[in-house]
Amino acid sequence: MNRRRLLVVIAGLVLGAAGVVARSVQISVFEHSYWGKRALKQQQHVIDVPGPRGTIRTADGYVLATSIERVAIQVNTRILEYPEIFAAAVAPLLDQKQNDLERRLGGDPRSVWLAKRVRPELAEQVVALAPHAVILVPDFARIYPQGSLAAPVVGFVGREELQTIGRAGLEHHFDAYLAGVPEQYLAVNDAVQRKVQLQRLQRGRAGYDLQLTLLARLQARCEAVLVRALRTHEARAASAVVVDVQTGQVLALASLPSFDPSNPGAAKTENWRLRPVQDAFEPGSTVKPFVAAAALAADVVRPGERFDCLERGVSVAGHWVRDHVDPGRYTVDEVVVYSANAGIIEIAERLSEERLRHAFETFGFGRRSGVIFPAEARGLLPETRTWSKMSRAGFALGQELIVSPLQLAMAYAAIGNGGWLLEPQLVMTDSISGAAADTGTRTRILDEALARRLLDMLEGVVREGTGALAGVPGYRTAGKTGTAQRAVGGSFDDQHHISWFAGLMPMPDPRIVVVVAVEDPTEVDFWASTVAAPVFAEIAEAAACLLDLAPTEPVPPPEQLIARGEVAAEGESA
Repeated sequence: MNRRRLLVVIAGLVLGAAGVVARSVQISVFEHSYWGKRALKQQQHVIDVPGPRGTIRTADGYVLATSIERVAIQVNTRILEYPEIFAAAVAPLLDQKQNDLERRLGGDPRSVWLAKRVRPELAEQVVALAPHAVILVPDFARIYPQGSLAAPVVGFVGREELQTIGRAGLEHHFDAYLAGVPEQYLAVNDAVQRKVQLQRLQRGRAGYDLQLTLLARLQARCEAVLVRALRTHEARAASAVVVDVQTGQVLALASLPSFDPSNPGAAKTENWRLRPVQDAFEPGSTVKPFVAAAALAADVVRPGERFDCLERGVSVAGHWVRDHVDPGRYTVDEVVVYSANAGIIEIAERLSEERLRHAFETFGFGRRSGVIFPAEARGLLPETRTWSKMSRAGFALGQELIVSPLQLAMAYAAIGNGGWLLEPQLVMTDSISGAAADTGTRTRILDEALARRLLDMLEGVVREGTGALAGVPGYRTAGKTGTAQRAVGGSFDDQHHISWFAGLMPMPDPRIVVVVAVEDPTEVDFWASTVAAPVFAEIAEAAACLLDLAPTEPVPPPEQLIARGEVAAEGESA
């Protein structure tokens, strides 16, 4: 080799070495941070793993929602050998389609979530098929041990990656409270991108538990009774509320049709609603006691005065309002007992519009009750400036305003507890954190003597008025029927109704209030006295048994109950 060529080769080697050194200096000194991050990204990444979601249970200890340990399966597609063979072996284990697995494993993402909420023993079988490419990450599944019991109250959850998110009901409202704080894991790869370890970086915290005021057995009984009512009366939907009149605790909150919270998509979305809280309707004659209370408090009714109900109706602003009571003259107490439309309209006409509206507002209508639940209905209580010449009569008959079953229950509870309007309580104090979720307030709205008189009226409704079928053997009960039209498409007709019954027991010192609302019962029989009152009786009887309420009157002999149709004769089905 001649000298010139040698010098050229040497010069080239020197320049090449200088370039390598310069590039090394550039990478190791000036671009160290950039390449360090890329190396870490290839060798390790952080996975957020939510902890177990808090449990939701009833006051009597039944678990409505809880979390169980599962694992999620992740696959590194870059180092997975023979993905077609792997997909064929894994598909039957995970109950997935082989073609779908092959498509996902052959895509662009380096890491693919193969499955989530998998039983650990099943996941280990998947790991054995590709130990270097598969990693297991802690996961949890949300389950509902009582099935559809109280499902609209509890709600349901959805998923985003490994995170469980409340989508409806209390699962949604208390999502952050139930969810807790996620753990962080560091997934470490070796030089050829094989997963070698899963290291916990940060310990998380399990979600807090919720304890409800509901009693599971009473809730189940309410739902069973409503199921029969829907079937018997071919109704569209039904609601029931049971409240402790002294504390405001909601003991049962039933809404049917319902859904399976493990598979909410299988039901109509309207079935996700908690109807007693989120829906409101015209209350019908259930508001007549409130009109009577306003008139007695304003001293516009003379002692012993009787109201003319002889014409089977009354003319108001040129419109004839029908009356279904037997023609006669009735005291204010009898107007409520026999649900006389003409009498209650005359009583309402003696009150100013402002005083009448204020009476309904005082009982909690037109505003949210304060129960902790998402999207509670406010109801509707129009301002007097929007009233027509028919409005006072309409309000007296439970028209032109709308209320939810829960609002009506709290108003009747105020009658039952001596005049205190309570804030309903659905969620009790958390046993772990001690944070109060429901505190409850109460406001004096009735004189105690007036509340007692209203109770006597309502007891008369069951004893001799329209609520005869609401009687419970062995217990004195009180309550009021209400049959109202239901608006469909923004208008009322004679085909759609709401059958109401709001009642209290046991008298004379009631412990519970029960409100029942049956939507769109068959056109053949839609009256509250025959649709809602018997439903109340069944629920009230179950509550008396489950709450161990002492009887307040002698239980009629079996033959008398058979004659009244309240029990089945020997050899007959109940």
